[in-house]
Amino acid sequence: MNVGGKEMHFLEHLEEFRKVVIHSVIAVAIGAMVGWSFAPWVLESIIHNTVGYAVVLSPLESFGEHIRVAIILGLVLSLPFVLYRIWSFIVPGLLGKEKSVVGPLVVSSLVLFLVGGAFAYFLVIPAMVKVLLSFQTPSMKQMLQLSEVLKFVYNMILACGILFQLPLVTLILAWVGIVTPQFLLKKWRHAIVIVLFITAIVTPGDVASAQLFLGLPVMALYFLSIGVAFLVKRKPREAGNGSA
Repeated sequence: MNVGGKEMHFLEHLEEFRKVVIHSVIAVAIGAMVGWSFAPWVLESIIHNTVGYAVVLSPLESFGEHIRVAIILGLVLSLPFVLYRIWSFIVPGLLGKEKSVVGPLVVSSLVLFLVGGAFAYFLVIPAMVKVLLSFQTPSMKQMLQLSEVLKFVYNMILACGILFQLPLVTLILAWVGIVTPQFLLKKWRHAIVIVLFITAIVTPGDVASAQLFLGLPVMALYFLSIGVAFLVKRKPREAGNGSA
């Protein structure tokens, strides 16, 4: 790896990587300390946005969830700095073309994950909770444990964030030539089945409305990614014609 026009030795490379890890951990710790103050508000927001109230079955449960939320907030708050340190570590070893591609891909992935997480939090999760709780009979009393509610919310946000990476994955596959836009367009029926299968896995129980809430945007992203793949596929041809 070249840094500042000088070749870095293997041990120097490891030392630089160690600095990146240490700086990232410190940044997350500082972010978690800031997040500690906002954790009660986040917990209240999650509970009110989902089940209305939750019970704790252990004196340590609320404290443990408070710490977990603070760490998650620390990761979110420190993410720009962490990405900057990682980028500064890998960019010297990249070629000029790779530098122009990797950065936008990372930013796009982060934006898509945040959009997917927000979509899950504000639309999918409330709809799923409403449908699931509608199966209660008058003799059933709702007593939902705090840790289980938060685990459900975290898992759904993570699942939606990953599903919303579909356009980026499709874009990369088309760019490297593994798949073609024509192939993706031809297999749209198979894509619908796969999306419904995946949403059935990530949504608990037989919640058709939640599958539609989650599946329709993912299918829209699939067709959007096909359009982007057409643009990516044309660029090499245009470049080849221009050089001929």
